[in-house]
Amino acid sequence: MLRQRLLWAAFVALTSALSALAVGLGLRLDPDVAGLLPDGGEAPALRRYLRAFGGADLGVVLVEGADPARVEAAAEELTRAFAALPTVERAASRLEARGELDPMLAWRHADAAGRARLAAALGDAGLRARLEDSLAMMLAPGSGDASRSLAHDPLRLVQLAFERRDGGTGVRSRDDGAFATDDGRARLVLLRVHGEALRGRDAHAFVDGANALLARARTDHPGLTFGLTGGHAIAVATEGMLVADMTRSGTLSFLAAGAVFALVFRRVRALLAVMPPLLLGTLWTAGAATLLPGGISAIAVAFTSVVVGVGVDTGVHVYAALLEARAAGLPPREAAREARRRTQRPVLVAAATAGLAFASLGLSGIGALRQLGLLCAAGEVLTALAIVILTPELGALCERKPARASRGARWVDAVHWLTATRARAVVCAAVALAPIALVAAGFLPRVADAIVAVRPSHLEPAEVQERIYQAFGGQRGHWVVVVSDADAERARERADALAEHLAAMPEVAALDAPSLLAPAERTQRDRLAERDALDLPARATALEAAMAELDLPKARFAAALAGMRAPSHETVSLASLQQGQLAILLSRYLGADGPETVVALYLHPQPGEEQTVARAVAAADPGAVLTGYSRLDHELRASLARDLPRVGACAGVLVLLALVWSLRRLRDVVLAALVVVAEVAGVLVLVRLTGIPLHAYDALVLPVLLGITVDEGMFLLHRARASRDGERVIAETLRAEAPAIAATALTTAAGFGALAACDFDGLRHLGIVGALGSTLGLVVALVVVPAGLRLTLPARAAARAGGA
Repeated sequence: MLRQRLLWAAFVALTSALSALAVGLGLRLDPDVAGLLPDGGEAPALRRYLRAFGGADLGVVLVEGADPARVEAAAEELTRAFAALPTVERAASRLEARGELDPMLAWRHADAAGRARLAAALGDAGLRARLEDSLAMMLAPGSGDASRSLAHDPLRLVQLAFERRDGGTGVRSRDDGAFATDDGRARLVLLRVHGEALRGRDAHAFVDGANALLARARTDHPGLTFGLTGGHAIAVATEGMLVADMTRSGTLSFLAAGAVFALVFRRVRALLAVMPPLLLGTLWTAGAATLLPGGISAIAVAFTSVVVGVGVDTGVHVYAALLEARAAGLPPREAAREARRRTQRPVLVAAATAGLAFASLGLSGIGALRQLGLLCAAGEVLTALAIVILTPELGALCERKPARASRGARWVDAVHWLTATRARAVVCAAVALAPIALVAAGFLPRVADAIVAVRPSHLEPAEVQERIYQAFGGQRGHWVVVVSDADAERARERADALAEHLAAMPEVAALDAPSLLAPAERTQRDRLAERDALDLPARATALEAAMAELDLPKARFAAALAGMRAPSHETVSLASLQQGQLAILLSRYLGADGPETVVALYLHPQPGEEQTVARAVAAADPGAVLTGYSRLDHELRASLARDLPRVGACAGVLVLLALVWSLRRLRDVVLAALVVVAEVAGVLVLVRLTGIPLHAYDALVLPVLLGITVDEGMFLLHRARASRDGERVIAETLRAEAPAIAATALTTAAGFGALAACDFDGLRHLGIVGALGSTLGLVVALVVVPAGLRLTLPARAAARAGGA
């Protein structure tokens, strides 16, 4: 016996040491939301987009204030400061390239609407009107800079090519090139950052330096507000939120489960026998989590709270058996052995059943839920194993004094009263089972918008992005059109052609495409050919005549006129753009995913025209893929429709097999099955009544509840079968077993309920649904099982069964 105890001690010590080492060196939280996306549909395209563009996302600094001059000064100061950071490749608060561009090359960057504006400006009426406006601008006071610009481009053709175009969704530049609102009270500083946003070291290095600069700016410029957003800032904030959520929920779960345990057993010292092995089991599970490639996803961090809450169940039954053995007169060591002998098989079978129910999430089409299921399954089994090994030994040390028979809890008598007669049993059973009828009649919750569970909404960078949308008129929920090709130039050509097609559609409310900044070589030549068809030399003669009529000195515009008579056919290469001012914006449109070039276009369809636009994209370029968070909700709903039947069927079959194997009596199997079915139906009704969002992440907790709450009914039925007094079986069963199952259910509810304190919406909703299910499962079990026993006993025996 001593040798066996030493072997177990060595096993526990070695496993704990290895787990602690693995957690210290290898546990990583994954801030990438790609793991929350389904495997099929358009979601792979969104993951590809995130891979190609998420790593090199622009950093954006928002500067706001009531005084436009102070805002401009602060933005320019920050631009210089950020440019000096080693983590920043380039910083810009304005787009300078417009003023340098040859007016005759404006066609090179103009979409179809822009080229139409350019052609109209060269018509007789347009030419005269724009020249008169330019003259008025040159004669205005303080027009020195404008006069020099107009001498270079008297018809302001470059402005026509670029107007009404955004440098990115929510990032708009004014005619002077500044990334600013029209009133100047909000400005942006765009940052091209070294390193990848999803690589923790790179993201933290940039964000730490950026926060230091912004802290100094807040001190130097009181009254102005500053905010940072972009992929790097969101990744760091998401990681911080996950760490906080895991720490907070795990701590709350541990404290709440411990409090419930101590209250049930009325022994605070009992925590010394249960909590250490529970912590070890959680540590072992965290060690196993280090084996997950890519780290723990935002949903899977729930495993700590769930493992603690569900794991205490085993401790409840083992410690209860220890107290019974001590009350029967066994000495501490023998009581420990007896408790282990009596409980190890049922509790390990129950843990394995719950673990298999969690593992059924492995059938989900969402990687984060598969992670959660596997971690919780491992945690359920590992904590049960740790408790079976250690709790009897620790409990023997805690219970060295003779144990007294525990007094029955008063609330158990109240529960027994509810079904103490056949009439009350019928009424209570009908009420408890009513949710099944309601759900069968179609009283179901509406599947909520799952995007709220994917993208954290309370992060500071997300709030900064929302302020940018409000200030600059950007729209949330844009679509992304992804064009990819092994040939970089061909990818850009396809994207340009698709942009031309979409720009001409009235069903498209807004379009942001790379053809403004970086059109493909072929696109540039086609546009310049369209320009040449306008007969620019003849238009130069007309412009010269209009200048003479307005008494404008021809010599001042000689270079502009010469450019029109011999227009340049120069094209711009992508390599040269990447070295110039426009480079900072290119990373929004051009990315790479392995050997392929990926080009992104951003669009907003008109309300009600979504299907028309989607069909147009597919017809114009069958290889292009539509994606984006605003389109993801359909995929998440489809994923839920696929996953819920599979996971539910798997969990249901496992639970049914466990019931048949364990109970071996048709009546008992039916009663236990009714408990879990009524529990799930009740949760659905409560979700409908309370308006709790039900989506792909929390809905899949429902089938898992079948496995982790079935033991309440099972233990009641086991105790009823073991009762020696058939005349008082119901009262004896409730008095002996109700406190223990209340403890197991409430500690499980505490584990899930701790997740309600999380900032991440998906975790919070998951925790609320799980806590509701665990609590409701207890209530249903305490009503349905006694009612079923009373109604299935012969009338005379049923009358005696409730006696005290």
